[in-house]
Parts: sequence; C-alpha cells; structure tokens
Amino acid sequence: MDSIKKSNSLEEHLISLVKAQTEFTSKALMILSLGVKNIYSKEEAALFLNLDPDYLYQLKFHNKIKAYKKKGQKKIYFKREDLEKYVLSDDEANCDDFEKEIIDKWKK
Repeated sequence: MDSIKKSNSLEEHLISLVKAQTEFTSKALMILSLGVKNIYSKEEAALFLNLDPDYLYQLKFHNKIKAYKKKGQKKIYFKREDLEKYVLSDDEANCDDFEKEIIDKWKK
C-alpha cells in the first residue's frame, strides 16, 4: 500500500512539473515572438510593457495608449510603435489624475 502512495505522489509531482514546463515554454515562446511582431494582443502588449493586462486596458480606456479592433470583434490589438511611444514618453508632469494615482502607489 505504501508503494502505491509513493507512486501516486510521484505521478502528481511529475504532472505538476510537466504543467510548469509547458507554461514556461509557452511564455518563453511568446517573449521571443515579441521581437518580430508589429501587432500585439492585449496579453502580448502587457508582456512587452511588463504590465498587468488589466492595467494596460485602463491605459487604453484613458487614451494613454492607442488600441485597435476589427469591427464586430471584442479583441483589441496594439501596435508596437504605439507601445514604444508610450514607454518613451517623458511627460510625468503632464500626467492626468489617473496616472498620478498609479505613480503614487508605485512610489510607496
């Protein structure tokens, strides 16, 4: 009976390792693909900017980053040049209340 428990424990551990490896491989491939793509999904754009996808959506909602979508679809896309423009913008003095609130939270 003890060998069955050990076997089950090893199987569960192996399954969790395979799952972790699959997630790692998927994320690594996505990161590598960012260098050659010009249009990103919300998740890819968030990864490119190292932001949470929900925060990226808030930036889009507040017109800080331009987003695109096809008519009749819900999925939004971002151009690499717009993301780079956002990262390189140096207008902390011109931030609105939304960005100042986020910046203040980061400084704490």
